[in-house]
Amino acid sequence: MTKPSNFHSHIVDRLGRMIVGGAVGYEGTLPREDELAERFGVSRTVIRETTKTLQALGLITTGPRVGSRVRPVSSWRLLDPQVMDWITDADMANGFERDLLEIRSMIEPAAAAFAAERGSAEQLDAVTAAVEAMAAAHDKLMHEAADFRFHEAILEASGNIFLMQLKPILHAVLKASFRLSMHDHERARASVAIHRAVAAAIVGRDPERARETMAALIAIARADIEHGAGRWAGTPPQDKISTTRKARETHHDRKSRKVGLTRA
Repeated sequence: MTKPSNFHSHIVDRLGRMIVGGAVGYEGTLPREDELAERFGVSRTVIRETTKTLQALGLITTGPRVGSRVRPVSSWRLLDPQVMDWITDADMANGFERDLLEIRSMIEPAAAAFAAERGSAEQLDAVTAAVEAMAAAHDKLMHEAADFRFHEAILEASGNIFLMQLKPILHAVLKASFRLSMHDHERARASVAIHRAVAAAIVGRDPERARETMAALIAIARADIEHGAGRWAGTPPQDKISTTRKARETHHDRKSRKVGLTRA
């Protein structure tokens, strides 16, 4: 988590976490400016600027006589890295598991195929280096950092300027996804084999194989989230890839655990 650098960003962070964590209430009204200023020990000007930022992030709406009210979760800028960080730290991300996996499924298999077709030798070296860093990681945090680099390196190697612009969004989505699917270092290490398979397909200039293995990686993340640790441990990558179609076919039959997306 990034430490806020000034009073304004500090209050935005604290108040944003209160809203996302439910301390204010999804149908709640924020305290008045003077009350917030006293509570946080800052000027009303800082509070006013804070509410403007939270408005821009979609968390609140303000109006005469009604003050500042929390908006429905569906109105929040969910792909903003700061908002996603709050959601993840508040353990709200489990309500968005289906959506997190779907957006990854839309972006990452295509990016992997493009990387196999277009990536430069230097860019493909970066993909390989990230996998090796994952394998060599001594703890979960090191593993996650290398995992982020792996997925970002694939976006960069895709050669698509729009996909490259998605790196901050993907980082936020991956953070939430990792929080749900990798609860300890051993589970993180178990994911290295499928990442190696993705990297091998990209380096081998096999776009379809790259697409399939990345889809399989995401299917494994889905299974890990839904069925718990150990289901995929020791399973060869090829066997995992064969389950991708089944995961896609049964996905829409599962109930989503999404919480309060339409609460106002």
